[in-house]
Amino acid sequence: MKKIGILTCIHANEVCTGASCLKAFHGKTDFFQDYSADTQLAAFMTCNGCSKERPQEPGEDPGILEKVDRLVKEEITAMHVGVCRMTKEKKECGRITEICRLIEEKGIQVIRGTHKE
Repeated sequence: MKKIGILTCIHANEVCTGASCLKAFHGKTDFFQDYSADTQLAAFMTCNGCSKERPQEPGEDPGILEKVDRLVKEEITAMHVGVCRMTKEKKECGRITEICRLIEEKGIQVIRGTHKE
C-alpha cells in the first residue's frame, strides 16, 4: 500500500476546507488519477506561515523540520502540494518551495497539484 500526503498553505485555511483536495483523492481524479484504490492519504499538513509572522526560514524552523521527519516516520512516499501554494502573482510561494526541497531531500517525491482549480 502506498502512503501519500498533502501540503497546503496555512493561510488557505481561512477559506479552504480541503474538500476539493480530498474529493480528488477519494475519486482518484486530477493529480491522484494514477493511484491504486488501496493508496492511503496518511498526512495532511500546512506550512508554518509567511516570513512576517514567522521569521525563521523553513530549514531552520523546528516545527517544519519535525513535520518533515514525521513524514519519513510515517513512510510517506509522495507529497502533493495544493493549488493554494501559488501567490497572487501566480508564482509558487518561496516558503512552500523550500519546504518541498526539504521533503525531497528525505527521498519523498513532491507532486505539485491535487485538483484542478
